[in-house]
Amino acid sequence: MRKGISYADAVKLLGQENQLAKVLAGTLAGAVPGVSLLDVKDEAKRLAGEATGKLHDRVTGLNRYDRTARLEAAHAVLVVAAFFEALGQLSLPFDAKDLRLDRDEQAALAGSGAERGSFVHTLMTIEPPGLRAAQSYAVMLDSITAYYRKLAAGLTRFVAGLAIRDRLDTTAWGRAKTAIEEELPEAARRRYEELHRRLALDVPEFALWQDMISRQRVDTGLAELEALLTRVAAHAGAPDHPHTLSLAHRAALNRPIAQSGEVPSGMRMPSLVDAYVNPDFRLAEYGEQADPSAEWWWGQSEPSDDITGFLARYFTSPEATRTPLVVLGQPGAGKSVLTKVLAGRLPDGDFLPIRVPLREVPADGTIQEQIEAAVRDATGEHLSWPELARSANGALPVVMLDGLDELLQATGVHRSDYLSRVAEFQLREAELGRPAVVLVTTRTAVADRMRFPLGCLTIRLEPFKEEQVRRWLAAWNIANQEYFTAQGLKPLPPETVMEHGELASQPLLLLMLALYDADANALQRGEAGLSQAELYERLLTRFARREVRKHQPGLPDAQTGQAVETELHTLAVAAFAMFNRGRQWVTTDDLNSDLAALLPAPAAQTASFQTPLSQADKVIGKFFFVHQASAERDDGKLQTYEFLHATFGEYLVARMTRDVVRGMVARETVAATDPFFGRPQPDDGLLYALLSFSVLTERQPIVDFLRDLLPALDREPTVDLLVRLLHAAEARTDQSYPDYRPGRSTFISRCAYYTANLVILASLTADGIEGSRLFPNNSYPIYSWPHLTILWYARLSGKSFESLVRHFQVDRIFKNGNRTLIVRYTGETAYQRVGGFERGSEEDGPLPSIHTLNMAHFLCDWELDGLALTAERPIMAQHLLHERYITSSTKLLLGHPLPPVDVRTVAEAWRLSERPPHLVRQVVDGLRQAYRSDPEGVAEVFREGDGGGTARRGGGGRPFGGGGSGRVKD
Repeated sequence: MRKGISYADAVKLLGQENQLAKVLAGTLAGAVPGVSLLDVKDEAKRLAGEATGKLHDRVTGLNRYDRTARLEAAHAVLVVAAFFEALGQLSLPFDAKDLRLDRDEQAALAGSGAERGSFVHTLMTIEPPGLRAAQSYAVMLDSITAYYRKLAAGLTRFVAGLAIRDRLDTTAWGRAKTAIEEELPEAARRRYEELHRRLALDVPEFALWQDMISRQRVDTGLAELEALLTRVAAHAGAPDHPHTLSLAHRAALNRPIAQSGEVPSGMRMPSLVDAYVNPDFRLAEYGEQADPSAEWWWGQSEPSDDITGFLARYFTSPEATRTPLVVLGQPGAGKSVLTKVLAGRLPDGDFLPIRVPLREVPADGTIQEQIEAAVRDATGEHLSWPELARSANGALPVVMLDGLDELLQATGVHRSDYLSRVAEFQLREAELGRPAVVLVTTRTAVADRMRFPLGCLTIRLEPFKEEQVRRWLAAWNIANQEYFTAQGLKPLPPETVMEHGELASQPLLLLMLALYDADANALQRGEAGLSQAELYERLLTRFARREVRKHQPGLPDAQTGQAVETELHTLAVAAFAMFNRGRQWVTTDDLNSDLAALLPAPAAQTASFQTPLSQADKVIGKFFFVHQASAERDDGKLQTYEFLHATFGEYLVARMTRDVVRGMVARETVAATDPFFGRPQPDDGLLYALLSFSVLTERQPIVDFLRDLLPALDREPTVDLLVRLLHAAEARTDQSYPDYRPGRSTFISRCAYYTANLVILASLTADGIEGSRLFPNNSYPIYSWPHLTILWYARLSGKSFESLVRHFQVDRIFKNGNRTLIVRYTGETAYQRVGGFERGSEEDGPLPSIHTLNMAHFLCDWELDGLALTAERPIMAQHLLHERYITSSTKLLLGHPLPPVDVRTVAEAWRLSERPPHLVRQVVDGLRQAYRSDPEGVAEVFREGDGGGTARRGGGGRPFGGGGSGRVKD
């Protein structure tokens, strides 16, 4: 947890050199004869009066950090003073003047330090609850009440050691304890509220922290934040000469929200400050069981729509200079834009904003080196951090380290301790008189790769709500009103955008939809009921066509279409590069390698591909919906690529898969028209390269997109092709695309992934594929299916196999008198065991058997072990029963008695097994034999075996209804 300020620290900070200050600081030498609790009380009240009575004058003219520290100390004194004031009004069964210190307490106060358990020790060591940005005023009041209860308990222990206690009888002492431990904390809380309200009238920070300050809500541009921080500013006005960094950051507010190259000619982009809509957020404090990367953890925090109020409280709170504030969010959620707007809104004189884009500074540098590099890039000045801090003239530096995920992602460097190093930097700088606030942004998905300092405040930016989408679109439509009129276009209405769900909820994706509609109102003219796949096709195709026209003006329509497809295939290679590596991003080197392996033909290049395909940043970096994460290391630039929304990549994977399969079917159809040649062996080199490293179900949206795309293919030849590829997979020798290696894998593992994906595609194309179609050469396809599934179970990763079982199921059915199966997609629907489990054929004997247990034991698979452990007892019972009472039936017929252990086995088998009728008859005969020999023993064991049910069913407690003579009835 974050360390606050103790009462002793507060007294020292307020500069009160008096007796109580020396007592609390442990510097009062010699005995303190005659010091009473009332002396301590009066001294505390006087100190609080001096500290708070002229607090406005005491903090005026101080810099932001010193002002906040002085206010924190005054608040701590206020909390303690309220306790003593309430104590003075408390009704006690003795005269408070008689509360004299004993020798031990005097010695403790005399400079040797308060003894553990004493009241003074309690007062010195228990920190009064402070002002926290993460908690409401009501929560702080509850914390203060809990603090008062601890003080009251310490006071009770203190009074119990005084002479006055000996003069009180049991009743009087009970009244005193009740008053101190129950009445005093509540009275002290009420007194604190009175003092706090009085102080809030004089010091605006206390009004802000108590949420008593008058406000005018502005939901865009963080405009209200600047107004609030100006009202509580330490200085009377802005400096005559603002710092160069402040000027640079403030200028960025009026820049367009997107680069001019990303918009149609003639369109005017709204400025950053006009288009920025204040986001909702969730706030949490990092503790022992925290998991900021998990949705369930954030689900425990309620969303808030007052990020302005939170930031104002945070930047004026003592905790801001002790640990970093971490801002999490999805790609495109507005983390970087938040730092840009924030840097431009912090008031000059009180704060010095220092924005550090981590993609542009040395990745392996220290925090200080990264700050210095960012300042040099922003201002052109070479300033060391100490020089920069001194140049602030008392303004509190606010360092914004933007894009920690980019540093981790682009470099691959293990920097899990980065946030801890930030906290260490803050501690060092505070001790050296250069305190700083630090804010760090990163993607939510990589939060599990970081070690957060305990007590670190963390916020997660939330997706836009409908009213926020409306605010953003209002700014967009106003900025482009002239453009819409000139082009004969309609403004983009919120209702149209809201139909597209998640795409409308992220600021950057919302911009993408607006840009798409700016081209002939394409979004508004979309047909009703447009599927997600159709929307993505139109979005990506239109953006690709815009890039082609920009770089290749004047191309004929046919060549333009070909160039667009080349652009989209290039993007699809990037999507597969991420998918086949199991990541949402890909490095420049990996993408360069994949592009060279899969798209090597120079003939496919046009004027837009003058830069070689090996340079990935020139190929796909021009699409603004592909996010480039950059970092510097060893004087070189490291980059990764990531789609702003994962579904863009997932659609491109499905699209390219569809295109490759469609091309193979088309080539086979053409070849089949030649009467001189038979059907050729399919050329599946590209399909095998793309689909032999990951299972499509690992990303369910890919499968959902395929369900939309595959029905457009000719079903029968497509399924036929996929089935033939399935059966030829084990024997394939094609070495096409040998340089495509997104991961290390053996031929067997690639065969497992490839065949699983072929079955997925066949099932989706056929809308559920029957075993007879999947295994056309086998009369009993249900026996062929395990050959595939065992391969998958053995060679797919656990995650891959689990995704397959989670999204597909096998229905076991009878058709034309034969057992068969249907493999079908179920999506998120729970797996249903249609058809149940098979019992095996009669000639093979009852299943499972002891051989089943032996096989499970041999395989050493933990999941099979779990099933075997559950089934071991009944299986063994059936096995022993079969061995002893079927193969040794002669012995049974001769009337040999059964040992008790065998009777127990029979009872277990009877209770847990379903036996064929002829076996049941033999079991009963065997039991009759045993019952004649030992009727009571058999009955007892049988009652134990079936839980006592037989005793209730049989006559007289005998399982076979025997009478008093012990004879067994037939």
